[in-house]
Amino acid sequence: MAGRTSLYHQRMLSTASRHGRPAALMAAALLGASAMVLSGCTSPSAAVSPTTPTAYVVTGAGVANPGQTVAVVDTSTGRAQPPITTGTLPSALAVTPDGKDVLVANKGNDTVAEIDVASGDVVAHADVGLEPDAVAVSPAGTLALVANFGDDTVTPITLPSLRVGLPIRVGRQPAAIAISPTGTLAVVANYQDATVTPIALPSLRPGPPVPAGSEPTAVLVTPDGSTALVADFQTSTVTPIRLATMTPGPAIGVAGNPTGIAARSTSTSAYVSGGDTLTPIDFTTEHAGPAIAVGALAEGVAVAPGGAAAWVSGLNGTLIHVDLRTRRVLGRVRVGGQPAAVVIAGVPPNAG
Repeated sequence: MAGRTSLYHQRMLSTASRHGRPAALMAAALLGASAMVLSGCTSPSAAVSPTTPTAYVVTGAGVANPGQTVAVVDTSTGRAQPPITTGTLPSALAVTPDGKDVLVANKGNDTVAEIDVASGDVVAHADVGLEPDAVAVSPAGTLALVANFGDDTVTPITLPSLRVGLPIRVGRQPAAIAISPTGTLAVVANYQDATVTPIALPSLRPGPPVPAGSEPTAVLVTPDGSTALVADFQTSTVTPIRLATMTPGPAIGVAGNPTGIAARSTSTSAYVSGGDTLTPIDFTTEHAGPAIAVGALAEGVAVAPGGAAAWVSGLNGTLIHVDLRTRRVLGRVRVGGQPAAVVIAGVPPNAG
């Protein structure tokens, strides 16, 4: 799953939009000239080898204090590295399948930045739609899709050239996006519409919207490609959608208001962040297990290679290391800001 802006911040933007004050105007008033200054900027971090599992965490997801950087944490040592400047209000990330690049959606200046993992540098930017809030990369690594919260579109980007295609119209306030393991379908969660929009790939044609809870905020396609799990912030549920028929199944109750969902390709369960917990959902039974307390408001989650641990972005400015087998918190790394999403890169392909 690709992470995205803090749901607590996002709900305020959604409310403002419904009352006739578009989120873009609120952001523009507070961001001012900082967005222009960042054009073309890079800030290097430590180089990462292809076998170093490294967490990248967006920490600027707050309009009042937008921030410009992505935190970098070596998950082997639990140590923070120098942050990387990517753009104003970085809100979401995705890793290319080879683990060599991280794409960052910058909600404050409507761009996507590409981080080269080996050098720790930002090597390119692409202009996308208004307030990009989620990004996903196809299994082949040839296509990225960016959900633009502010203008109800998805921007396709050809990789590795970062060539931007024509925007795809979806539902209102798209907040999350996932691509199936076969690379033939994308699923977009439309926060204000209470729907998801399927997009056929490679044709990039959107299909009819599908009901998916009151405020869908995160989405994951199961490793077998049969089901999309859509987390609903308002009702504290996850809705399974059968992708063959695009029909929703019975909602699954989870702890807290869900904000993120993640799994490895070899996993048997997904993990849903919400409230101050992680809730496991078994792919076979579609039942939720007992929640794991993490000690902070949990915004995003990434499952580590091998599937035995997770890293949770906490709104208290920390990245939380959780042992999924013992259900215990192993440690916390101070990253600052308002961590809203996390991904793990710098690992070998097919690392689980």
